[in-house]
Amino acid sequence: MTDPVHRADVVVVGAGVIGTAVFHELAARGARVTLVERDRAGLGTTAFSGGIVRCYHDDPVLSDRAAAGWRCFRDFSEHTGEPAAFHTSGFLYVPAPERAAAARAEAARLGGELPVTWLEAEEVTKRFGHLLAAPATTGAVWEPESGWLDPAEVTRGFLRAGRRRGGTVLEGVAVHSPLRSADGRIAGVRTTSGAVRADRVVLAAGADTPRLLAGWGLAHDLWAQAVQVELYRPDAPALGQPAFTDDEFDVNGRPDPDSGGVYVGHPTGARLASPPGREPVDAAQSQLAAAAGARRWGWLPDSRHLGGLRAAECWAPDGRARVAAHPDEPALLLATGFNGGGFKMAPWAAVEIARLTGLA
Repeated sequence: MTDPVHRADVVVVGAGVIGTAVFHELAARGARVTLVERDRAGLGTTAFSGGIVRCYHDDPVLSDRAAAGWRCFRDFSEHTGEPAAFHTSGFLYVPAPERAAAARAEAARLGGELPVTWLEAEEVTKRFGHLLAAPATTGAVWEPESGWLDPAEVTRGFLRAGRRRGGTVLEGVAVHSPLRSADGRIAGVRTTSGAVRADRVVLAAGADTPRLLAGWGLAHDLWAQAVQVELYRPDAPALGQPAFTDDEFDVNGRPDPDSGGVYVGHPTGARLASPPGREPVDAAQSQLAAAAGARRWGWLPDSRHLGGLRAAECWAPDGRARVAAHPDEPALLLATGFNGGGFKMAPWAAVEIARLTGLA
């Protein structure tokens, strides 16, 4: 048996934006928390995230979770004591036509407390007609104070703030199995640098989560799936381009001031083995994204393609993620399965994990 090298109240596995947010939240609430990362913090899927922060979702449960994230990220330095610039680009959500009435109702609900409003089709054209390939026909949800943050900056901020509050970070240390007590309960993890004993284990390993759970003999319904975005630089600046999700044409993205371009993504639907390896950009997927994006944005056909980014994310079947105790292992808490939208949910997930550990 490996000798324990650490004793903690909670050990968090995975140092992406979810894991580091949990690490900071628990440390700030007085827990002895150890964060274990097999590489360097923030170099997994988080490094490929667009960092979009917005409130609206078709599902009110997800809207409320995202709104908690929006509030935290708008005042990130107040919450953590660390700097992270919020880039207010605005966010535009175009619903599928059959969902327009429901989107209008959800926008009205959120608009009671947040800067979220419904734009009629004429208003969408008035604001964004110079960017559109065709007039909007159903209206859209508009969030003028939403936008994006640099995921690397946020992850480093959570990490520094958690360390300052007494948390311990182990980088370059891989977890290979659970540590079990005499009665068989999970009581920590075994790593390449020895054991970490803890009352709770938080698994926030992103796309590696399905492999870990399967290897530990635990049931799950998660899988790894590819996410890919393309970077396009328009022939003329796309002034006023907001971050966006378009469920009519299945495209999403945000502006990228550093390149003068716009990131454009289109769902891949491509399941991957777990653990996924380094994912090369798929040229066929790039063509699908270009075709879908050109149906919404008039600047895209005359844009220069500046490459893309492709990574793996952990997917769950109902879209509501898995932030809960494992049904067969009460000491094992999952924080994963965000279907590519985990960045904006990280603050909510961190508070929910604190609640599950009895700290909130």
